[in-house]
Amino acid sequence: MPDITVKPDVAFAGDNPLLMLYRPDTEEVIAVASYWRCAWSPEGAGEALVIWVDPAASGLDEQAPAGIFADNTAMAHLVWVQFNSQFDRLQGRGIEDREIQPARFTMLADGIRLHRVTCAAGATTIELEWRDALEAVHMVATPRVGSSRWEVTNVVLPCAGAAIRVDGIEIAGEVHQPEGIYRSSAFLAFAESWVRLADAGGES
Repeated sequence: MPDITVKPDVAFAGDNPLLMLYRPDTEEVIAVASYWRCAWSPEGAGEALVIWVDPAASGLDEQAPAGIFADNTAMAHLVWVQFNSQFDRLQGRGIEDREIQPARFTMLADGIRLHRVTCAAGATTIELEWRDALEAVHMVATPRVGSSRWEVTNVVLPCAGAAIRVDGIEIAGEVHQPEGIYRSSAFLAFAESWVRLADAGGES
């Protein structure tokens, strides 16, 4: 029989692609989007988008989205408080001061060539697009995030291209590649699970 380890404290299971765009030819981040497609969590299933777009750099001004959009408010609150609020690229963007907005999501996937998520919230439509995945790798990490240590496993596909559109207007930003352990500032992350191992300062 193979060795089996059972870890009961599961906080999230699903997908969590990330898309981060830079002002062309600079190191200035002008847009960050973290999309959560939850198959299971203590707060139920659903979809959520945590996004910030620089109003001036994007040229969108007051149309630039900044906040959380979701079809399950409780699940969106969970992933924001436990995970995204600790991500330095989303800190200090005013997201924590905004109410979660109800939204509907649709997805189009075409293998490694294209993955598109559309978020419709009221009169606003936000499109996230990942293009030309380079490879697929399985990753296991045990980061400290917030007050806990976690085991995070997923299948990551770094992408060569990506885009964000708001009401049909595409942001003039670029993907940085290679970048960090994921090799790109835009990557798909499938079959992702977050399992709590211990509180910070303690061991499991």
